[in-house]
Amino acid sequence: MGWQKYRARSQPNRVELKIGYLLYDESCSGVIESQALDVVRFFNKETKHNAVLVAALPFRSHRTVKQQFEDSLGESVVSTIALPQKLQVKLHKFEVKRIQRMLKRAKVDLIICRNASACFLALQARVLSGKNNPRICYDGRGALKAEAAEYRVYPKYMQPHLIRAEKTSILKSDFRIAVSEELVDWWKDEYSYASDKHCVIPTTISTLHQNFNPKESRKEWRGKFNFKQDDIVMAFAGGKADWQGLDFWLPHMYTWLSKMPRLKLLLLTPANPSVKTLCDAFPSRVLNTFVVHNDVLKALSSSDFGILWRKPTITSIVASPTKLSEYVQAGLTVVTNDGTAVARVVASNKLGIRLNPEFHSEYPSRLEMAQQERKTMDFSKKQFYCQLLDFVQLIWHPGPAS
Repeated sequence: MGWQKYRARSQPNRVELKIGYLLYDESCSGVIESQALDVVRFFNKETKHNAVLVAALPFRSHRTVKQQFEDSLGESVVSTIALPQKLQVKLHKFEVKRIQRMLKRAKVDLIICRNASACFLALQARVLSGKNNPRICYDGRGALKAEAAEYRVYPKYMQPHLIRAEKTSILKSDFRIAVSEELVDWWKDEYSYASDKHCVIPTTISTLHQNFNPKESRKEWRGKFNFKQDDIVMAFAGGKADWQGLDFWLPHMYTWLSKMPRLKLLLLTPANPSVKTLCDAFPSRVLNTFVVHNDVLKALSSSDFGILWRKPTITSIVASPTKLSEYVQAGLTVVTNDGTAVARVVASNKLGIRLNPEFHSEYPSRLEMAQQERKTMDFSKKQFYCQLLDFVQLIWHPGPAS
């Protein structure tokens, strides 16, 4: 539902909410900036609701992280210090009491909880208080149980606790945000989720960059990178974590570069041996570099295609990568493989093309056609978060915050 439609539906008697966005043991990063801080910024600047960041800060870096959060938002945050990770399971009940006190200080009507740990603590804190407020929304960023099994990203001693947290968050929260329809289907299969109290909100573009126009920076940045007018540039922006898929597709680029003389690669990723070997093999055609966060869209605008090839794991199937919205905002044609939520969104909205990483002779002509047919899509928060606001207003009229 679009923002204009949301505004048209607004009635004078709509309840204005105080909304909290809860982080637990999260550091400041580009992902947190886009997926959490910017949600608070959006509610405060583009709706009638008030919002505040509520954060249990990392034990070792809490001062630095709090300062980063407040500098980004330009306002104070409601905070405490999270327990060290090794104590979060052993002292869970103690941590629930501490989160309860923090939520009481926040005085919010609705708390949106990023990921399962935050939501699990908020749900138990509410039970402890014996009140119905605040209402709790689980912001499901991915399939935690699958991530643990496929990529072993969590310590073994944490896994049973986190899986319990995910199940409870999905089944017991008042509302849910899923980044994809595929994630909702996974909830149904894995945890027997049967409610309809959810909305699908893919990873959105930052409000700070939602008006970015790639035409204004494309020529300048192609010059910075020494790309010629007739070069075909494929870009990848991301880290080296397994789920980002770099090792899945990078070996195939030797063939791509050999078969397509006009092809160049822009790799906005940390250097690693695999990338260095490819750069050494094609020194004038593969550029591995770093740009500051505020210049990422400008750098991407120099390219023609954005790479979103991912291994077909559950983690990737249900995901909505940040780079999808950034590639589209930067004016790129997205290249992805079939079978994922990303592939479905790309195909249904004509944002790019679905190809396997392994090169085939017809790919150059298919890329050219996809670029000619490419459309764009509005990934701004105003395009999606109004779904949550409408949903809340329609099914719940809040009482005073506890």
